[in-house]
Amino acid sequence: MKRRGSVFGVAFLAVLLVFLPPAAAFAETAEVLPKGVSTVRLESNFYFPVDTRFNENGAEENPAANLNGNLNSTVFTDLRMLEQPNLPPQFGGLPPGTATLGTSVVKFEYDFTILFLSGAYGVTDRLAIMARVPYIKARNNVSARLDTTNATVGKNTAINSLAPLAVPGTVPLTTEDIQNLIGGGLDINSDGTPEIPGYGYKRVETWEGQGIGDIELGGKYKYYGSERWRLAAGAGIRLPTGKKDDPDSLVDYAMGYGVYALLFRAYNDLLVTKDLTLNATLSYDWQLPDEETLRVPENSNQGLTKNKGDVDRNPGDIFGIELQGTYFLTKAWSASANYKYAKKGKDSASGSNPNFRYQSLEDETAIMEQVYTVGIAYSTIQLYTEKKFPVPLTANIAYRNRFDGKNNVYKSDYVQVGLQVFF
Repeated sequence: MKRRGSVFGVAFLAVLLVFLPPAAAFAETAEVLPKGVSTVRLESNFYFPVDTRFNENGAEENPAANLNGNLNSTVFTDLRMLEQPNLPPQFGGLPPGTATLGTSVVKFEYDFTILFLSGAYGVTDRLAIMARVPYIKARNNVSARLDTTNATVGKNTAINSLAPLAVPGTVPLTTEDIQNLIGGGLDINSDGTPEIPGYGYKRVETWEGQGIGDIELGGKYKYYGSERWRLAAGAGIRLPTGKKDDPDSLVDYAMGYGVYALLFRAYNDLLVTKDLTLNATLSYDWQLPDEETLRVPENSNQGLTKNKGDVDRNPGDIFGIELQGTYFLTKAWSASANYKYAKKGKDSASGSNPNFRYQSLEDETAIMEQVYTVGIAYSTIQLYTEKKFPVPLTANIAYRNRFDGKNNVYKSDYVQVGLQVFF
């Protein structure tokens, strides 16, 4: 029995050294685990604070940009009753478009930490099955206030209503008044009954949450291998296990895409030299239709709306390409550089309410991103074969930066730390 175990151990080490790179890379390659070999990988992405996103033109803006602006009658339509030019200003005769509560000043800054637990098993020497589970911890640090410098409308407890500031006894609204106005409603005389109906949103304040994201299950089959080339194909499914966006919250962060998706991958490795490997991975995510309760604004840049209902949504599919070069400095150390380009198709949305403009849920959904990652990795597999280390594993540290994007993609960067164990 001792001799048999020793033979198995030598064979196990041999397949690790032949089929696996001596250090972990940041993108998947065309290699698969040999038959009977398993691996578990734990990695964590520690984000730097995120306070910028790319808009529809690729320009940078704060993630709360849609909540900033003039709180006039286009935002709060009840103000239109004060825009009656045939009346004196003190009786509500404000010129059209001039009734305003002031300017909202809102800023978001996100803190993210995302932990990934993944595992794989070699069913045969060409086929491996895999699973990946993310756990997300997010916090949105919110700053929100009302600037009444340009306000023309306030609240008047004597008449228990909104009124032009020219009316005696009328005072500007406060930040708390605006919180109430977009929430349960504005109670002007504090009698417990809102005189101005609200929008039904939760408070715009610092938010934090955590939970499991979208789980991915799949497999990879290596259909060709030579001294120069390795080619493989992958397929899988993404499950909408992450918490969806809350339509009544302006500050939360969705833990996943919210829909099922079929995943397809094509892995292409070129072994340029014994020390240099190039990889090109093509990806396609076929996102399936679903029905979801959403807010339906008049346009994609409108931050507030009372319109809410069930929406039939068909999210755009996602195409991506990753290019990676890995150079093996030694048998244990390697350095990698990775570039990723991804583009998502435009969503389509429809519903049964003829008064809702569902096109607003389609605009600015054709997402694009460009990302680079650089890092180093270390492997103990060689030391394990020499009986100088008890466990075959790889570890890596990397820096990732999303430097370009369109349509509300966050500009973000993080440090990734990963550990992978083979058994």
